[in-house]
Amino acid sequence: MNNLIELKNLKKIFQVGGGFMGTGSKNLTAVNNLSLVIEEGQTYGLVGESGCGKTTTAKMILMLEEPTEGSIIFNEKDVFQASKTDQAYKQEYKSSVQAVFQDPWASLNPRMRVRDIIGEPLEINSNMTKKQIRTRVDELLVEVGLQAYQSNLYPHEFSGGQRQRLGVARALSLNPKLIVLDEPVSALDVSIRAQIMNLLVDLQKEYNLSYLLIAHHLATVRYMCDKMGVMYLGNLMEEADASELFDNPLHNYTKALMSAALPSHPDIVRDEIILEGDVPSPINPPPGCVFQPRCLNKDKCQCTKTPPVLEEKSPNHKVANCKCCTS
Repeated sequence: MNNLIELKNLKKIFQVGGGFMGTGSKNLTAVNNLSLVIEEGQTYGLVGESGCGKTTTAKMILMLEEPTEGSIIFNEKDVFQASKTDQAYKQEYKSSVQAVFQDPWASLNPRMRVRDIIGEPLEINSNMTKKQIRTRVDELLVEVGLQAYQSNLYPHEFSGGQRQRLGVARALSLNPKLIVLDEPVSALDVSIRAQIMNLLVDLQKEYNLSYLLIAHHLATVRYMCDKMGVMYLGNLMEEADASELFDNPLHNYTKALMSAALPSHPDIVRDEIILEGDVPSPINPPPGCVFQPRCLNKDKCQCTKTPPVLEEKSPNHKVANCKCCTS
């Protein structure tokens, strides 16, 4: 596979609190030195607790937030640097990277008909006639399992699962190469989740799409992802092929995440790993290894000064190189 998009040492720091002109404000590190690669036709999953930096990473990829440091490489160019001087490149990138959001009830304009919601990106970014746009909207609706006549309806006339299909159709309208899926099925009924996941898998095969999947539900990640990364307090703690990570997690945090997930079969028995304490504040993270205060081996920890770095432990399996956090 070829690399589609690469994140290099990506960091995002927000200033919070403080008074007039930002005096007394503090730095909140949402993403810290994140590096990863999403390949063509691949689904890359990012998992971790709420507040670990997954959505901030997605926002930077979507150009909704600008990195404090680091770069995002697309077509051998730094996205944010090239976009400042090359409008054609910026438009190409924004057309190539689309999103499907978590809440199908809030992500669609209730005052617009479906044909306008899905057709709007085409009106703005293409030279298609109104007739061509209507035809394309009808085709997209059919592709996501709806009917062409439904283009005349409003979002409130659809169920939650149908609304998420509309979100997928809108994301597909510009023929993207990468779709960011931010918890795409978490707001849906359990009976509908499998339908949407199967739809996404089928569309990926048809169009050779790449996905960045952000999810809490590990069963969704295991079903859809080729590769996955585990984030904690803005840091990437472990990265491997999805099957390898589920079968052989090396980091204690990853092991705790896996133990908290429901087993794939009720007869499977496994020990639950309970981490002590809470996630530290990203405003005042612990020195060295950010996981150290909750690590199962924290009493033996030797990494309170130098933060561990991702190192390859086996082919396609990297883990933060810290004695107290790895086996």
